[in-house]
Amino acid sequence: MGKRTLETITTSLSFLPPELIVALLAALPVTEIRAALPLALTVFELNSGTAYLFTVLGNMIPIALIFLLLPPVIRISEKRFTYVHHLLENHFRRLAHKHKDRFQHYGALALVFFVMIPFPGSGVWTGSLLAILFDIKPQKAIPAIVAGLLAAGILVLLITNGVLGAWSFLL
Repeated sequence: MGKRTLETITTSLSFLPPELIVALLAALPVTEIRAALPLALTVFELNSGTAYLFTVLGNMIPIALIFLLLPPVIRISEKRFTYVHHLLENHFRRLAHKHKDRFQHYGALALVFFVMIPFPGSGVWTGSLLAILFDIKPQKAIPAIVAGLLAAGILVLLITNGVLGAWSFLL
């Protein structure tokens, strides 16, 4: 995240408590916990426990939103807009079919590791989308995604605090 972007965010949201700012940053798909937790520790100077708690809570917001809103939106869109149906059928369903066996073999455990590893493009948002795409039941997917999020938070916390400094290139 660029310095100017960071300044804009912190200035625009300066009326909010820092805990709420980092929770909101953690809820965004671009930042998630991978950027929000280091910002909480360095820019907002929150202690590790508070920073971890609020970024994890903030990063849980998209899980509920995606699992509650996306499936009905997809169903309605497929019925009303034929191009959405064709897009889903031609691209996403084919992708799901291609990788479904592998994903089903590892199941929810794959979600844990996918969400946990702090690579760009992985995380709660993508993990939740994959769970819906691969038709993993929310009862299995949500605990797996939360477990991956908790582990990702610990990893990012350790990296940010220098315990895993050699792995800092992942952020």
